[in-house]
Amino acid sequence: LIDGRSVYSPDFGQVYWRNLPLSLQDIDRIEVIRGPAAASYGANAFLGVINILTRSDAGGAHVGVMAAVGQRSYRELSARVGASGEAGQWRLLVGQRADDYYDGVPDDVRDQYADGRGDWRISDADTVSVMGGVANSRLDDDAAAGQIYPVKVQSAYGQVVWQRIFESGAETRLSYNVTQQDYGDLLDLGAAPLDLGFSTRRQNLTAAWNLALGPAVRAALGAEYRRDEVQSAFYYNQAAAIEEHSWRVYGNGEFRLAPKWLVNAGAMLESTHAGRREVSPRLTLHYQPRPTQSFRIGYNLGYRVPTYYELLGQNVADFGFGPDALLILPDSLKSERIVSRELGWWQAWPSAGLTLDMRAFYDRYSHLIDFAEVPFADGQDNLAYQFFNAGDATVKGVEFELEWKPAARTRIRFAPAWVRIQADNPDWRHSAPPYSFNLLAEHGFNPHWWLSSLWNKSGAFSWLGAGGQIKGENRLDLRLGWRGKASAVPLEVALIGRRLLGGGAEFDPQLKTEPQVLLQFRAGF
Repeated sequence: LIDGRSVYSPDFGQVYWRNLPLSLQDIDRIEVIRGPAAASYGANAFLGVINILTRSDAGGAHVGVMAAVGQRSYRELSARVGASGEAGQWRLLVGQRADDYYDGVPDDVRDQYADGRGDWRISDADTVSVMGGVANSRLDDDAAAGQIYPVKVQSAYGQVVWQRIFESGAETRLSYNVTQQDYGDLLDLGAAPLDLGFSTRRQNLTAAWNLALGPAVRAALGAEYRRDEVQSAFYYNQAAAIEEHSWRVYGNGEFRLAPKWLVNAGAMLESTHAGRREVSPRLTLHYQPRPTQSFRIGYNLGYRVPTYYELLGQNVADFGFGPDALLILPDSLKSERIVSRELGWWQAWPSAGLTLDMRAFYDRYSHLIDFAEVPFADGQDNLAYQFFNAGDATVKGVEFELEWKPAARTRIRFAPAWVRIQADNPDWRHSAPPYSFNLLAEHGFNPHWWLSSLWNKSGAFSWLGAGGQIKGENRLDLRLGWRGKASAVPLEVALIGRRLLGGGAEFDPQLKTEPQVLLQFRAGF
């Protein structure tokens, strides 16, 4: 999500991170929910939720520029302008970036993007926010006999939000957003180019209410209508767009049973594009014996609805020998289902500057979707792929986050995790790293000089699908920055090192990433 707007693509179930009209300079914070959250966010909030919240401008007129250069032809340039006053604030950002990621592979990427946001107070209780952006990406691709055929990805979005906050603290929110993405990819196999392109369009209309029903009860209610359109002659074997409608309603409540006991409960009912109605409940009990300590036990049930390609995909291609069926429609396909149970412990030691958040989970998955070759009479190889519900799996593990702030300008965060997968399918058992360790450290030598580092270590695993065996990740990033002012203009210069320990885990083990050093300059942000 970005500002509550879904950027999850319904066609293949992914997020095109490079093509988001977004800059790091405009991110206010990132909220992460671990585990299924379908009771609040609906189907496909399956393993977690990432919500990126952007900031408005504040503090009067504001102009900023950012530039960065680095190894492997890395270049980035962006400019930002904004202003704020009693009636509201606005900002506009434009930028571009380019890099050649892998050595020896023609995979140059060029991105251009523009994004804007305005927030206006139209009364003492009402605000209106308008957001919009466009992005264009060009990716070189060497798939066809050593020749380069660029892949072009274009996206655009618009969003309008009205919000009213009452004197009681209750809140009403209405929003509408539309997202469009077009993916152009021509594959030349010696005859007529094969068009692998597709486009998607998603519209959402949402209403939400937050209110307090006395000192011990708070509630959040909502409803949403969604319209999706997907189009691809290659992936769906038809020129016309496929249009689907879905809706959802939800309710979540927080109930203070006693000073030390709190219950969170809720559920969502939704009618999905798969033609089914799914109910996703959740229940969590919190016990807080003291302000610096709490324990929780939780139950969540969620679904992952089949993507449009899994549900409606049909591939028929002619490689010069006549039509060949590559993918046929499934006989029947159910949504993947997860039942998650967790135990949690949160603890703070204020005098030592320590905070601990630990979670142990036991997740049961059913109706997991896979694909396999099946007999199909097409006059060629008489085989085709088909999606089906392949089976069940159990995932259990422990993860925690320990944060230490020994001084005002020093922060250290350590986040390890261990996971085990039990499944009849041997490929699934090794489809996630058995362990991972993340260490983030930041230290300010003085108000001007800052050093930060991020180390990630994870175990070997196997990519599902067409990926390979991955040895694991051992990555170190460093950033040394100076912050100051010149003629009252904020300045920042940073030297950034990425993957300083060498290559890391990639979908294709033949693609090797090497260390990269960047120099970044910012003024006015």
